[in-house]
Amino acid sequence: MSDRLVDRVGKLLAQAEGTDNEHEAAAFVERAQQLATEHAVDLELARARQRERQHRGGGEPMAQERLQVGQRGRRGNRHRVLLYTVVAHANDLLVNVAGDSTYVLGFGHRTDLEVVERLWTSLAVQMTAAAQRRMDSGEHRTAHVSGLSWRLSFYDGFIDAVGERLQGAREAAIAQARPTAPAGEPSAALVLREKAQRVKSFYESASDARGSWRGASSGRTRSSRTARASGRTDGARADLGQPGLRQRGQLGA
Repeated sequence: MSDRLVDRVGKLLAQAEGTDNEHEAAAFVERAQQLATEHAVDLELARARQRERQHRGGGEPMAQERLQVGQRGRRGNRHRVLLYTVVAHANDLLVNVAGDSTYVLGFGHRTDLEVVERLWTSLAVQMTAAAQRRMDSGEHRTAHVSGLSWRLSFYDGFIDAVGERLQGAREAAIAQARPTAPAGEPSAALVLREKAQRVKSFYESASDARGSWRGASSGRTRSSRTARASGRTDGARADLGQPGLRQRGQLGA
């Protein structure tokens, strides 16, 4: 079931890549997020039944997985980390971040980790490419902002819009997955709350993180409202393909 889910998510993202219609592209990614949420609900019910049958707290084991974000010193790393945390939050993962923002550690069920990596990889590539296209057209010069400040502000807006879309897709999936749960079975919202609590317990036992991540805005002295608005526009209609999904690696600046 895990492999089939990841394949279906991949196909949805490929369909998004293959359409020139921005509304269709948005629908495909939102369906991918809904599918991930619906699958999480079904898995949690199966785990609950298994625990009842076996009278113990078994079920699918949790996992911790490291994902490389970028080379040390690249300013865009912090935004790619932020993008990962946004996608992870929508899929019941907890995250640790390296002090230099070069990698993240995801904590949760393996199926969720795989789905999040696919979604994040696609979004990160598209975010970088969309910013570059606008800079090539000279938007940063028109706004009288340095290229770096413009790019990071664009990322701010892009991630905001994507986070809203993913959260909206999650809420829609919860509402549609089990609107009237059978007698004796919990609602979708309760199922996912219980799952989140187990992920939290696993995280607390497995994580050795110290301190706190400073966030994507740390050290910045200037931002651009124009660039942020452009980022929100592109994030709201992100053409979510899956370039590079067959191979893990570092993304561009």
